[in-house]
Amino acid sequence: MRRLGLAFALLAALLGGAESARADMFRPSKDEQVQLGQRAAGELRKKEKVLPENDPHVVLLRRVAARILKQLPEADLKPWKFSFDVIDSKEVNAFALPGGPVFFYTGLLKKLGTEDQVAAVLSHEITHAIRQHWASAYADNQKRKLGLTALLMIFRADRAAFDVAGVADDLLFTLPYSRKHETEADMVGYDLMTAAGFNPQGMVDVFEILRKATSGGKPPEFLSTHPDDAARIRRIQDRIKKDSRTFQPQVPLPWEAEEIKPKAGK
Repeated sequence: MRRLGLAFALLAALLGGAESARADMFRPSKDEQVQLGQRAAGELRKKEKVLPENDPHVVLLRRVAARILKQLPEADLKPWKFSFDVIDSKEVNAFALPGGPVFFYTGLLKKLGTEDQVAAVLSHEITHAIRQHWASAYADNQKRKLGLTALLMIFRADRAAFDVAGVADDLLFTLPYSRKHETEADMVGYDLMTAAGFNPQGMVDVFEILRKATSGGKPPEFLSTHPDDAARIRRIQDRIKKDSRTFQPQVPLPWEAEEIKPKAGK
């Protein structure tokens, strides 16, 4: 009951104040997404073993990320606050928080064999942030929880500003993306990584690596809403076949990968 009451309060707040004019009043604004992401990232850095800035894993991750971000128009970079950190953990995962913070686990980096594979994951996660997929998932989740009767009650309620502090931390990490969101992250991610000069075969490799690494276990965010990984692989392979550009061979990572060898360019 307490959680239901909190949901009511949060949704009533989402409908209020200066943000009431936005098209979907259940979506946190861009600034609110940034606030939520910064809060969660700060807590993560306190609780988890985050590698220092001079660690080779962090240096490489940020270098690859910088190449990708350069492909975005200035308008797509505002008001997001991108940051890229590595958590020292065996977990095979990576994720983006609302507003821009991206976290990789060393468990994933050690499974990857090339910079192009790293770029594939980064491009996917960056797309989640710039296309505001978490905000959409949050809005959809809250609408489902309330139902029509509650919505009518909220529309008649007094308006208040969206309460960033009231959003439960677990919602920042556990809300699943829709298949539509994941497909968009794949397709836009493909555009970003190839525009930055990375070989898109790296994206195909990532799907194969993660499918093997998580067989029988909990899938990482990258695979979280797609039981049919083969369909995603085929979709990317089709794009590669239709792409008239010639890509350079994948660049091996400076540390030894556990799973896969880099493949030649197209």
